[in-house]
Formats: sequence, structure tokens, C-alpha cells
Amino acid sequence: MSYQIDNQEIGIYISGLIEREFKYARQFCRAYLQTDGIDEPTREGIQNMANRLSQIKKGANAIQIHDLPIFSELLNVSFEQILSAGKCGEPKNNRMTNYTVAQSHNEAEWIAYIDEKDKPILNSDEYGKTVLDYAIMFGNYDFLKFLINKNYIWFDSRKDNDYVMTFGAGTNIQRNKFEERDNGVFIRKPDMDDLQYKLATEDQLRMYIIYFAADHNDVPMLKKLRAREIPELYYKAHYLSCTCPDFDVHYDKSMVSHIAKSSDKVLDYFTDPFEIRDRIRYKDGSNRKHVFVFPYISQLLDMLIENNSSFLKMALEKSIEHNESTKEKLKSLIKESINNGCYYGDYWKREVNFHENGNIIHFRDPLAVAGIITNIARATKKSANPQINCLIKRLNDSYREIKYITEEEIV
Repeated sequence: MSYQIDNQEIGIYISGLIEREFKYARQFCRAYLQTDGIDEPTREGIQNMANRLSQIKKGANAIQIHDLPIFSELLNVSFEQILSAGKCGEPKNNRMTNYTVAQSHNEAEWIAYIDEKDKPILNSDEYGKTVLDYAIMFGNYDFLKFLINKNYIWFDSRKDNDYVMTFGAGTNIQRNKFEERDNGVFIRKPDMDDLQYKLATEDQLRMYIIYFAADHNDVPMLKKLRAREIPELYYKAHYLSCTCPDFDVHYDKSMVSHIAKSSDKVLDYFTDPFEIRDRIRYKDGSNRKHVFVFPYISQLLDMLIENNSSFLKMALEKSIEHNESTKEKLKSLIKESINNGCYYGDYWKREVNFHENGNIIHFRDPLAVAGIITNIARATKKSANPQINCLIKRLNDSYREIKYITEEEIV
């Protein structure tokens, strides 16, 4: 199998290996210097090695021929594995493990590991890591995509009632539920394995795969992952006047940064509004729906401004349209409630609430099932382009008008 030397891929691969084998990068640097014949490395020597290693991990500098035997020994991989970023070469340990399989780009090996009788793929290893943890660590998007597309794992159960800590993530990889003892009695094994537990409780796994999907311009995968959403929307948004989703606690700056540097196709997806339905039904039996935008749209817009993104104008125009549409709907609902005799004077203002956490606005009519809850966008950065700054001003003006709508006269 042929391959091309790619310093960035090698850097990611080496970074994962070091994290796997050493507690700290500096610990690896000390071990490197000692293996290279320096019995007592100085602080300066370790720092110099740490600086050089940082450049290798970023892909800014290539690994040197002199490094190969030392890296190979310390990281327990062959020269070929290092230079191919894990795509070629045989592992020194031929036994399949979470660690080795997560580095593999061979579909036959993946299937063989999934099909192993004792299902080791469901277990964490001695370091507490599942096969997904390692696949993310090594940036093995091919393997992750295979697991998702073949429905071995999923991050969306398509059942709204499952949306709490995750979107009902799970796996259909199952071990034999019963174990036969010597006396012919079958004992049921525990249902919850490590892989299933992590999928069901850690939404961060979905976030990591969103990074990769954005980097690979994979919009169909982003849709499978519900990449624009957070699970909290589905069990909090329908209350309208009670606890609102906590967008801040879920904010992942690294993920938004990946999105900001992605293609126009990916950015178009993340800046489109989307609907969620809640459990409240209208008289015709249909569920009430709410329109939201990406929970971190404001942070994304700021990054697009800083990057002078080619998609910035479109992103601002779409955000302005959402803000202005929100204001018109909010005013219409308030007027309708007043006309229906629901409120006297300015009492309607008690039902309008704005939350800085996520820039969420909501209003409800207590005598009907009507109401609105959504998030709106703003920008805190400025551009060198006067046309863009005009759009930023329009966006922020609409944001302030919504935020301080209780100061208006609604007639």
C-alpha cells in the first residue's frame, strides 16, 4: 500500500500516541532525551524538545530521520506506521485491541473486531478508553463514519423523549445476554457496557465527530448528528416561561472554530434556522413548533468577521432575517393576547423574558397554547469593510429591539 507523507496527519497521529503512552508531553520529552543518551536532561533541554515536539504535532515541522527509532521505541509503533500516520504497517502487538483497531483503516479489521465473540469493542481498556475515544484521538474519521453509516452506533435515536443528556445515542453491538454456568443454569449479564454508557451519557463524543464532519465538508453526517442542536432544547424549550436551555454550559469554542473555518456549504447549514417540536398540541392535534438558530450563532459570526470569511455577508443577512422575523412574530403574539383580553395595560410585559445565556427570548399567552421561544443573534466584532459594518449594525439594532421590546408601546 502506497502513501504520501503528510506532516499534519503525522502530527495528529503522534499526538494521539503520546497521549496514549505518556501522562504528559514533557514526560515523553524527558524519555526521548534519555533514550538519545542524555541521562539527566536539563529543564532547558526538555523545554527545547517540547517546543520542537509542539511543531511536529502541529504539522509545522517534519519528523526527522534521527527521531524515527526513538519515537518508534517509545510509542511502540513501526517507522512505517509513523510515516503513514497509522495507515500502513503492522502493529507490534498483533492482538486486536481498542487502541490498534482505532488506528486501522482496514474495513475487514473493523468488522472482525466487531464480530469477536466476547465483544471487546464494548469494553474500556486498562486506560479507561473505548474504541471511540481512540478513534477520536487519532482522528480516524473513516472508522467513525463507518460505524455510524453501518448503524453500529448512532447519535440520534429519532425519538424526542430520549433527548436528555444526548439525542438518544446508542449502539446495536450486543454481547450474548446470557452466560451458561457449569450446572446448566443461564445467568443474565449486565445490559450496560462501557461503550453504550459513554454514548448514552457523553454528548462530547458527538461534538468531536462534528469537528471531523465539518473539516471533511460532510453535511449529510452533520445532519445525522443534529450538529446545530443541543438535547436540552427538546425537554426545556416547550415550557416557554420556565427553565430555559443553558447554552453557555454546552459551548465548545474549538467546535465553533472548526465550523468558522469550514466550507460555505457547511456554513450554510449552520446558519439556517431549524424547527423543533414540543409536547404541546393544538386543537387540530399537531404539535407546537419553535424556530431556533445554531445556539452559538453569535460566536460563529464573530469568528467569521475575524476570519474575513467569504460567507460572512450571507451569514449576516440570514441572521438579520431571523431576528426581524422573530420581532414581527413576537409583536403579533403580544397584540393578539392584548386584543383577546388576556392582559390589561402593561401586564403583558410580565410574560416577556430575555435571557443573556444564549440570547433567548420567550413569551406566552396563558389563555392559549400560543407563544414563542427562540434565540437571536448579534455580533461584537467590527469589520474593515463598510458594507459589512452596515449589516452588523442592522443585526445589532434588531437584537436590541427584541431584547428591550418591553420598553415599546404595543398597540
